[in-house]
This record gives sequence, C-alpha cells and structure tokens, in this order.
Amino acid sequence: MEVHHHPEVEKKGFKEYILEGLMIFIAVMMGFFAEGLREHLADREKETQYMRAMVADLRKDSTQINNEIAYTNHDIVDLDFLFRCLHSSKLTDSVQFKLYQLNMRAGPLVGFEFSDAASVQLKNTGGLRLIQNQEVADAIIHYWATRDDVKEDISVFNQNVQNFWDDGLKIFDMYYTKDLTHPEGKGSKSAIEPGARLMTMDKMQLIEYANRVGTLELALKWHYRKSLLRQKAIEADLERLIIKNYKF
Repeated sequence: MEVHHHPEVEKKGFKEYILEGLMIFIAVMMGFFAEGLREHLADREKETQYMRAMVADLRKDSTQINNEIAYTNHDIVDLDFLFRCLHSSKLTDSVQFKLYQLNMRAGPLVGFEFSDAASVQLKNTGGLRLIQNQEVADAIIHYWATRDDVKEDISVFNQNVQNFWDDGLKIFDMYYTKDLTHPEGKGSKSAIEPGARLMTMDKMQLIEYANRVGTLELALKWHYRKSLLRQKAIEADLERLIIKNYKF
C-alpha cells in the first residue's frame, strides 16, 4: 500500500505575527497621514483663495467708498447753499428760481453696494473655520459688523431724505421742473422753467423746511461721512493684515 506524505506547513512564530500586524498598522496609519496631509494642503489652498478674494473685494470697496465720500462732500455743499437761500430776506424771482435748482440737486439718496463675493462664500461654506490666524478671523468678523452698521446708516438717512422730499412738495411746484434725467453717476439733472415760483411765501414754513435741510446736512457731515471714513480705515487695516500674513 502506497503511503502519501502531506507536506509540512511551516508554522509562523509569534514574532512574525506581531511583525505582520505592525506592518499592516503602519500601512494603514501612513494612509491616514497621507489623506490628512492632502486635506490639510487642500484647506490651506482654499484659505489662500478666500483671502485673495477678500483682498480683491476690499479694494473694490475702497473705490466705492472714496466715490461715496466725494459724492457726500458735494451734497453737503448743495444742502448748505439751499439752507442759506431758504433764509433769504427777499424772495426775488431770481432767488426763487435758484431755490428750485438747489432743491433738485440737494437731498438725493445715498448708498452703494459692498463687494461681498468672498464674504458670501466664507459665510455659506463655513470657510471661516479654515482661517488659521485668529487675528485675521477676528478682523473679518469686525469688518462684517461695521459694514452692517454702514448699511443701517444708509437706510436711516434715506428715510430722512424721503421726508425731505415730502415736505418739499408743499413748497415747490413740480410743474416747473422738466427734462428730469438720471446720469451715469448719482443725483439728477433737471431744467427749471424760467417762471418757476414757490407755492408758498410763508416765512415760517420755509424756515421749517430749512431746518429739515440743515438736519440732512448735519447727518451727512457728522454721521454718514464719519461712518464712511471709519469703514474705509477698517477695510484698509484688514487688507494690510491679510497681505502681511499671507505674503501676497
């Protein structure tokens, strides 16, 4: 009878099992480390992209704010001139005509749109968590808060402008205003009929209207313009801080 001999199976020692387990563990950990590194590099790339976009928005805002400050300064001059003319001792035909011109130039709405593409992304995607520099993150949050303050200032002032125009309808007859157009910039252009006359010559009513005009002038001079200058400084500081930390 033929006897079959089974091959002997080499048995692994305990140390070999430990070594294989260790190698598997190291391979898995290296995979985790590699994935973590990829995510870290991707997050840093996103962070840099967000900061570049933020700087671009801040620079656009700087142009917008500078234009708004120039426009506000011009409107302050118009309102001051209108205020003084309303206090004229004699409302001659030429003075009344000038009042119509000034009234159509003064008291327009203020405001501008902030460039917020980067801010929307940071808020909607939770990108703020990617910003590692706490000083930069805090500065961005502060910028958002002060930007909202400016928007509120714009809303409040424009409501006062609406009241200004409502009061003006009791004094100025729109029949004498023609060819009202809106240029590319802010404000309006209009032609006043040569025979334009006020609807009332009541001194007290004109003084009340002058007080409304003076209130708008003070609001622009001592509140809105200061708000714009403060926002301009805050955004300039934020831009410098980002550039300093991200080496743009």
